[in-house]
Amino acid sequence: MTGGGLTGDGRTPPEHVVVVGGGIAGLAAAFRLSQAGVDVTVVEPGRLGGKLQTSLFAGRPIDETADAFLLRVPWALALCHDLELDGELISPAARSAQVFVDGVRRALPDGQMLGVPTNLDALARSGLVSPAGMTRVAAELDLPADPADPSVSGPDVAIGPYLRRRLGDEVVDHLIDPLVGGINAGDTTFLSLAAVVPQLDAAARSGDPSLIRSCLAQQERAQATGTPGGPAAPIFAAPIGGMARLVDTLLGFMPGVEFRTGCRVTSIEVPAKFGAVRVTLSDGAVLDTNAVVLAVPAHVAAPLLADLAPAASATLARIEHSSISMLTLAFDQGGLTPDPAMSGCLVPRDQGLLVTAISYATSKWAQLQDPTKEDVILRVSAGRFGDDRQLDLDDADLTEQVLTDLDRIIGVKAAPTEVRVGRWPRSFPQYAPGHLDRIAALEASLADLPIVLAGAALRGVGVPACIHTGEQAAARLGATWPTRRSLA
Repeated sequence: MTGGGLTGDGRTPPEHVVVVGGGIAGLAAAFRLSQAGVDVTVVEPGRLGGKLQTSLFAGRPIDETADAFLLRVPWALALCHDLELDGELISPAARSAQVFVDGVRRALPDGQMLGVPTNLDALARSGLVSPAGMTRVAAELDLPADPADPSVSGPDVAIGPYLRRRLGDEVVDHLIDPLVGGINAGDTTFLSLAAVVPQLDAAARSGDPSLIRSCLAQQERAQATGTPGGPAAPIFAAPIGGMARLVDTLLGFMPGVEFRTGCRVTSIEVPAKFGAVRVTLSDGAVLDTNAVVLAVPAHVAAPLLADLAPAASATLARIEHSSISMLTLAFDQGGLTPDPAMSGCLVPRDQGLLVTAISYATSKWAQLQDPTKEDVILRVSAGRFGDDRQLDLDDADLTEQVLTDLDRIIGVKAAPTEVRVGRWPRSFPQYAPGHLDRIAALEASLADLPIVLAGAALRGVGVPACIHTGEQAAARLGATWPTRRSLA
């Protein structure tokens, strides 16, 4: 029986595989391959886990980047089940969020789906759009289809231009771009509807030109069928102790896997069509293997494929990336006062601030609340596609600018007691329209090579999507594996 609904293609699994990249996608591939009896070597120049890192801050384990995974898709939760972690998952205590517009923090309205409003009364009460903006949104219900809109079987389109035609600028600027653009730290002007928000893409192709009606119908169907992720269901989950628990548990489940850290792959050669693959490392070591999983960023994979698969290499090289910085700050009680019922605050691009989002960590996660300190911990993001101001600032200047923005957004009454700065250059791939078709063509072009891809460059930047690509890579190499349920 196989995991994740994957059945492979009837191939005999290789004896040995080199997995290039020790992020969550590479580790998922290594785990599933090892379950299938394959000898695996993982090569990672940095820290195992990639962007999934948890470290002590203000005496508590606090994630350095992603602090949860999405429950609406099954792959992360299924992996946690197989790792016997599902009984140790928690969800945010505070689930509502705010948006900072024109000097005021306003709650996200009820009834929105990825920023598309399905309850116009709630949108009006939120104050996020002007009366003129509300008139424009309401007109969407009677707006005919535009020739450039997605059709049932038409080509992919960019999110921003399509939604501006349907809903007007204010909803895009104050709801959709901060919510959806935040997924990829991107700009919805240039992001693919199909690749970034498949829910909205499906609604856009429903045959009803009104996106509001189509999204409302989607929500009603989900409620009627009891689809997981209804209004009362948790949206996110994380292991107690932080996301690195997932990484550490994975490592504990594959003691036979060899890890080569502190070095990188410099070249991959396939001397003959059915011969061994030769992988050369930066420390001079040469690994002879049967197959390779490339689970690295697109800009890292592209040069490794330049000689073997020039077209695939060129496709990967054309994927642009955004860079972010993540600051974690602790304040004594009274140092600032975020709303304890809120999980965080989004900052739209048109507000001109360096900060893009704030997570009220001690409100969001009950496990981070220390009754002996009653302090406040924030996780603050800076940087998105088209805005690299944070890259030009050293840590001290970046912290000063972030504190200035925080004072404007929340009100800072005292200096932080502790600060952690994390830099994540070129960390978020930007999916331009047509991305999914290009990735499908890229994978087809590699079919005759013993090389498969995994990672955020393919079909989603979230933790579940990356896990899924790792498991798909293992399945493409012929691996099948038992699930915990099949062994029960």
